[in-house]
This record gives sequence, C-alpha cells and structure tokens, in this order.
Amino acid sequence: MKLFLETQEFDITHHVSKKIKRISLVLESKSKITIKTPPKIKAHELREIFYKHKDWILTSIHKVPTKNKFDFIVGSKLPFLGIKYPIDFIHDEKYKNVKVKLEEDQFIIYYNSQIHKEYDDFHDGLKSFYKLNAIKIIDPLFDTWTHKTSLIPNQIGYRFAKRRWGSCSGINNISINYMLLQFPIDAVAYVVLHELCHIDEKNHSKRFWNLVSKYMPDYKEKEQILKRKMF
Repeated sequence: MKLFLETQEFDITHHVSKKIKRISLVLESKSKITIKTPPKIKAHELREIFYKHKDWILTSIHKVPTKNKFDFIVGSKLPFLGIKYPIDFIHDEKYKNVKVKLEEDQFIIYYNSQIHKEYDDFHDGLKSFYKLNAIKIIDPLFDTWTHKTSLIPNQIGYRFAKRRWGSCSGINNISINYMLLQFPIDAVAYVVLHELCHIDEKNHSKRFWNLVSKYMPDYKEKEQILKRKMF
C-alpha cells in the first residue's frame, strides 16, 4: 500500500501477529513504514491509523539517518560496549538538551518534542552519554596496558572525532574518540594499546605492528570490528 502525507509518498507494510497487543508504527526509512497490529485490525483500517499518526511521522522522518549513522526512531537499537539496546522516548519539556540514559537494559531518550526535531539533537545526546562513560570505562584500560607495556602517556583525553578512533601526539598526549564505546570492550582495548605503542614508534612501521602483535596477537580481528562503523 502507498499513502501520501503532504508531498511525501510512503510504502506501508502491515505486520500482524497474535503476540502484538497494541498498534505501533516503525519508520523503516524515510519512505517506508511498518504498521504492527493484532489480528483484529484489518488492512482497510491502515489508512486511518496512518493519518492518525501523521504528526509523529513528519517529526520522525527528520531523525532517520543516512547510511552509517545511528537510528533514533521507535523500534531501533543503539549500541553500547558491543550490545545493542532497544530505545524508548520520553517527552519532557524541562529538557533543553536531549538526555540519553541506559536504564534496565534499554536506552531511555528524554527530549522536548517542541525543540528537539533534528538528527543532530539526538546524536549530541548520545555523544554526551558516551563521553560521560569514557573516563570510568577507558581509564582502567590504560591502567592495565601501561602496566603491561611500561609505555606511559604524558596525558589522556577524550573527544569526538569523525575519522579517528585515537591519536598520539609527538609529546605523547593520547586522545581517544569516546564514540569507541559503541564497540565491544576488547576492540576499545585495542585502540588503547595501539596509541600506547605510538609512544615507542610514531609511524606504522613493521616495528610498530610487531610491538602491537607482541601484546595482542589477534589485533587484526579488532581492526575488522572497528571498520564496521565510523561516525
């Protein structure tokens, strides 16, 4: 079924199951919607359901990401330390910025629907969540690997970067991209080790990779995990 909302055409899929207790809409993309219903809802009623939720649809299409971005829509999941948790939204007008919390095995996204309408609003909320957790999760990894390697950084910092998971400066200041926390802890540990090894060898020479391999023989497996996403 195809339905129009303003100038936008949508492909509508009807998913019926006895396990479904209430009607829900899932925005699969900017032009595809799945309407999930119990068996008592018939196909001819989908049009009415669709238009009843038009305000939600028009708001939500602005949160549908392009390729290689996070989904901030009902029915999606967000990653944390390699596990994808379902998300739920709570509207609260007291929030000036989107607040993301992990509560009881699901992400709760607190937002103000009057001001938070764009993808970046929700992405900024997720970045704040990762940044808040970076020190307490990644700092202990540095403690572990500095002890194993005897490579001591001058300074450790956490920031957002679009194209790097980490860096080590000429004076051995290490910066870690806190968005790493979407990946399993072993992959995060690899980046920590990688940057520590740059203290001893600044280039990606054979000597550098031999040093990495000495402490983490399966580092290439961790690299493959990190290549799956780059935000």
